[in-house]
Amino acid sequence: MKIRGLILLIILKTFTCCQNDDACTDRILNTASLESEYGCANTKYQMEIDLVDEFTIIRSQSSFEALVTGSCQPQIDFSTYDLVIGKRSLSNGNTSIDYKLVEDCETGDQVLMVTFHQNDTTEAPNLTYHALIPKLGDEQGLSIAITIV
Repeated sequence: MKIRGLILLIILKTFTCCQNDDACTDRILNTASLESEYGCANTKYQMEIDLVDEFTIIRSQSSFEALVTGSCQPQIDFSTYDLVIGKRSLSNGNTSIDYKLVEDCETGDQVLMVTFHQNDTTEAPNLTYHALIPKLGDEQGLSIAITIV
């Protein structure tokens, strides 16, 4: 009887030790903006960067000053943030832009989800979007997922 109990205990231990109790869950990270952190206004129209339907990551003040023009030129805390900035051509007017930053639990790479909320006006803007994100690691990847609603 003791041997059967011991065998049963060994079998149970074998199966329970191999289960992964640490469920992998993607994390939502906080983002900030030049409006919220530095008081800039209307950056989707007032900030310019030489891009067409793409984005770049700016990691220093000197790069920011060389690449970005417009009325908003703050001293950004690049020890805390990286600036993700891009341009997007739209077929009609824009009401707002929302951002959600998600870090993949397995790879550590991040996806910035950018949602453009459109309206029925006939303007076809070429908007600048941006987010201040937590400083990326040297090997950490970032991609952009654009949604237009």
